[in-house]
Amino acid sequence: MNRKFSLYMFIAMTLWAGSWVSGKLISTGSLHFQFIFWRFAITSLCYLAIHYISIRKASDHKDLRRILKKPLLLILLLFSALALVGYNAMFILGLTSGLAGKGGVIVTTLNPLIGFILGTLIYRNRFSIKTWIGMLIGLTGGLILVEPWRYSLDQLIDGGNLIFVAAAGFWAILTALGHKIQKDLSLWEFNLLIYTAAIFLTIPFIWNKDIFLMEQYTTGFWINTLYLAVVAGTIAGGMYFHASKVIGSARAGTFTFIVPGMALLFSFLFLNEIPQISTIIGGGLAVGAVYIINMKK
Repeated sequence: MNRKFSLYMFIAMTLWAGSWVSGKLISTGSLHFQFIFWRFAITSLCYLAIHYISIRKASDHKDLRRILKKPLLLILLLFSALALVGYNAMFILGLTSGLAGKGGVIVTTLNPLIGFILGTLIYRNRFSIKTWIGMLIGLTGGLILVEPWRYSLDQLIDGGNLIFVAAAGFWAILTALGHKIQKDLSLWEFNLLIYTAAIFLTIPFIWNKDIFLMEQYTTGFWINTLYLAVVAGTIAGGMYFHASKVIGSARAGTFTFIVPGMALLFSFLFLNEIPQISTIIGGGLAVGAVYIINMKK
């Protein structure tokens, strides 16, 4: 893996870490499903613009209608959109309950583990001892960050924490499906289709809500929604899915170990949350795991 690609992934994960701060700010309100709808709509428009520019520049672009001839591809796209909706719902709902401050840690440390399991079962991936050692170190860092010794069993398995675990599962599934689908579709086509489909999948949740009543939205709501839709959803998300295509979903997922440490830094800067020694140590181990897994022999 070259340095340029590693730099791109580091930037993407840094931008992604900021999404937990924005999500936390939005979760304090009551417009959760409105936020999910607008996030999908804005991100879909971003990918539509990118797709339009790409086909204007390409002389041999392919028509998206070709997917209609591939029923299996349509099914995989539908499941990808469902996983995307599931992740976003768990993301915003989890930040309103349970160990919300540890949400980014729980999701980003469990996601690679689930991704490795899925990669092994679906794609029959085989990993070196170095990779498994890195995963063990990363999960150890995650446990230190969560600090299970400070909470009772009931607190560790309450609804909030289970929501974050579910979020990690949804994102790992989305990553694995994205890796497979991008053999037939480009990165931009894949994201455009799943985000557009996700808009329609949210309709049952917003049917009785005044989505277009602009008076209910504050300036802060739009700032954080735009950050999550454009910066985290389009820019960082695009980089992440590109990585899953190039290096595989399991290895791309290991880069999410960078997010906990950066999320702690952003929480300190924007939410005045002072990190404890255990969170610093755990974050250091998680970042070290990324280096071990991706370093050359």
